[in-house]
Amino acid sequence: MASKTEWEEVPEDPDPHENLGYEIEELTVIRSETNDQYVFLPAEESHLLEEAFIVATEDSLVDLTQ
Repeated sequence: MASKTEWEEVPEDPDPHENLGYEIEELTVIRSETNDQYVFLPAEESHLLEEAFIVATEDSLVDLTQ
C-alpha cells in the first residue's frame, strides 16, 4: 500500500500503468438478457478473483477504445 507521501506525488491525471502499476486485462463482456446490466469477466479464468468486482451504473461506463 502506498504511503500518504507516495500517493500525494502521483500526478493529478495519472497514467494507469506507469504511475499506478495497473496492467491491461482482456475482458469478456456479458449483457444480461433481462435488463441493461453487464458483467465484465477476465478472459483468463485464473485471473478471476472474488474481490475484483465493480458494480456500476450504465452512465458510469466510458468506451475507452475511441
